[in-house]
Parts: sequence; C-alpha cells; structure tokens
Amino acid sequence: MKQSLLKLLGILCYVTAIIYLVSHFLVYPWIMTLYSSIAAVLLVAAIFSISSLNRFVVSALVLIGTTIFLIEGVPFQGMIRGFGENISLLTLFILIPLIGTYMSIAGYLTALKEKVKQREKKGGKHPYRLSYTLVATMGTILNFGSLAIVKRIADESFSTFQERKLTLHMMRAFAFCMLWSPYFVNVGLVVVLFDVSWFNIGGYGFLLAIIYLLLSIWMLPKISFPNDPPVKNAVTASDKREVSPSLFPLMTFTTVLIILSLVLDYILYVNMLTVVSILAVVLPFIWAFFSKLVQSYVQEVFDQILGSFSKFKNELAIFVSAGYFGVALSYTDLGEIISSVLLTLSFGTVYLFTLLVVVITILLAQIGIHPIIIVIGVGSALSPETFGVSPEYIALTFLLSWTLATQVSPFSGQVLMSSKLMKTTTTIIARENAKFVFICFLILPGLLYSLHIIGAL
Repeated sequence: MKQSLLKLLGILCYVTAIIYLVSHFLVYPWIMTLYSSIAAVLLVAAIFSISSLNRFVVSALVLIGTTIFLIEGVPFQGMIRGFGENISLLTLFILIPLIGTYMSIAGYLTALKEKVKQREKKGGKHPYRLSYTLVATMGTILNFGSLAIVKRIADESFSTFQERKLTLHMMRAFAFCMLWSPYFVNVGLVVVLFDVSWFNIGGYGFLLAIIYLLLSIWMLPKISFPNDPPVKNAVTASDKREVSPSLFPLMTFTTVLIILSLVLDYILYVNMLTVVSILAVVLPFIWAFFSKLVQSYVQEVFDQILGSFSKFKNELAIFVSAGYFGVALSYTDLGEIISSVLLTLSFGTVYLFTLLVVVITILLAQIGIHPIIIVIGVGSALSPETFGVSPEYIALTFLLSWTLATQVSPFSGQVLMSSKLMKTTTTIIARENAKFVFICFLILPGLLYSLHIIGAL
C-alpha cells in the first residue's frame, strides 16, 4: 500500500510539472489553481516523510505564511496559489534528469567512461584535473548525477588517486556550474525572482566561475583528510586493436541542447528556466525516436517517474513551502524593513551589503536553513534602487551566496552526496572545505563589486 502511494505521488510530481509548462501556452486562471492545489497535496505528503529538521523548517514556513495570509485578509484561492509559486523550480529539478536518462540509455556515458579508461591506459596521470573537468562540463546539464557518474569513472578508470581528496575536488567543480548554468535551480530562481534575463547574468556568472576554478586549482594541494590513503587500481597496457569509443554522439546531443536553450530563450517570451524544462521533455524523446530507442527510453522514464517523489521529497517540501512563504511576505511591508536594516548594517556601502548577504546565507545554511529560503525571504523583499544597484547585481549576489553556502553546509545536497561517495561525515567535509570557501569569500564578492564599479553591472 505504501509503495503504491509513493508511486502515485511520483506520478503527481510529473503531472504537476507538465501542467505548469502547459500553463505558459494556455493561459487560464484555473490551471494555476490546479497545479498549485496538487503542489499543496504533495507538500502535505512530503512533510510526513522528510527529516525532522526539514519538517520543522517547512512547517514553520507554512505556519508563518498562513498567519500572514489570514492577517492580511488574502482570499482562500490566493493562499492556494501560493503553493504553486515555486513549481517552476520543482519542474526544472525533476525534468532535467530526463536528459541524463537518455544519455545513459543511448550509451553516451558508457562511451565516455571507456574513453577515460583508454586514456588512463595510455599514460594519463591527471585524475584530479580530469575529474574536475568532467564534473564541470557534465554537471552543467546532469546536475547532481555528474558527481556519482564521475566518481564511478574514477573508481574504474584511474590508476591511483586519493579518494576523499578527489571527491572534494569534484564537489568544488560542481559549484563551478552553480554560478552560471541555466540548468541549475539556483540560476533559474534568481532569473525569475529578480526578473532578469539569463543573457544578462550568465556571462558574469561564468567569469566568477572561472576565477573560482583558478582558486580550486590553487587550493587542490592543500586538501588533506586525516585518513585518505591512495587508491591503486591495476590498469593494463593499451591494446592496439581496441576500438576507441566515439564521443561524437554525446557532443552532438549536448551541443544541440545548449544551442536550442540559448536560441529559444532569446526568441521566446518565456524565461530560460521554462525553456530548458520543455527541452528536457521534448529533445530526449525526439533523439530516442530517431535513434530507435523509444521503447527503452520510455520504460526508463516511467520507472523514474514512479520513484520521483521518494527521490525529490526534501527538495519538493523546501521549494513549495519557501514559495508559499515568499508570496505571503509580498503582502507585507517586510521588504522595506529588510532593505532598511541591510542598508543600515552595510552603512549604505554596496560592497559591505554584498559581504553581508553572503555571510548571512552561509551562517544560516550551517543550521540547516536552505539558501532558497534566504533568497526568497530576503531577496524578494529587497529593492535594488535602495542600494543603488541593478537587479542583475542583486541576482548575482544571491547566486554567489547560495553557491558558497552549499559548499560548506553539512545539510546541502552536494555535501550529502559527497559524504556518501567518500564514506565520511558531512561535518568533516564542511570543515575541510571551510578554508577554501573563506578564500572565495574574500575574492569573489570583490570581483562582483568591481564589475559594479566599472559600470558593467
């Protein structure tokens, strides 16, 4: 009975996402009410199956939000629609993995693994550089899936490496993607929340990511876990008759995906978040049709749908409750109050304001408060004009704060994933990464502020 219920909830997750995408082309008020109502049902179901800490945070957000709605006299339908505020994020989060599903079914990831193996047999001696590159490129599209995939490639292909050092380096590579990739939830959120185009922030985010990459390279030798002996794998000599796998299909697919994302975002009235969500549904199916893999792909997707609620319940609960809370705040004067407080604390200085936002986000992340709550609760209430900056600057500030916070929070997704991969506690990982994040904190906000000073932002 329980398994059947979980499968039904998984189907509802995808139904909600599809209804949300349809609402962009069939503009009827009842459609928004429909997907918001389903989101409310999913939230209630998720509350009973998430961790105690998340349950407390989510319940508090819903309770406070409901109290505000009642005080402000918001109609019941308006309250219900609050649950659908962040469905765009949930849609992106559950649909993007469809791309990875097709890449796996088509053998693209296997070909990549075999290519790495052959490179290692021929004398490849740079496991840390290669793993970082793989995560930084694959992660752009595959999100969390890239960490597990590259770790598996490392385990099966690299002749020698330190497991924990390699995994932490990979985790840093994941954050490289978070600063600019349109396929990431945090990028999608700031684009929607601050009403900016990805084209106006993507390039600057990528510049921050390049500096971040250089800092990662510089700090790599300084990674030192107390118990991290070298892993040694036997790698046989290269067989000259061995056929080299082709990466052309993988490169073609990803190139078409990225180009279509950029072109459609430019020519359509919908934002990048919606564009990449639609492509995640349509493009893999078209590719599977022409590759004669439709049956295998559909079966894999069906299995993925049935297990989606169990896999994404924590993110679902956080996204939906944070959106509900954010809508409630919009009915209050809290925005002016928060702007005034931050303006006072930063002495009216843009640079100090930037540092303050990053510090607040990192500190709250240490006690399990997800950055999305900070971005929605604080960011949506800020007025860029109050600080004399553009919406793009505010968006990049919160993008940077989210990225750094999740690199050092024991509760963030990538730290939890890395903890599982390297078989150590999240607190050890966060502590080991703290010095790196502190250096990034000293340099990256300064770079962002410099872009403001020269008038680029």
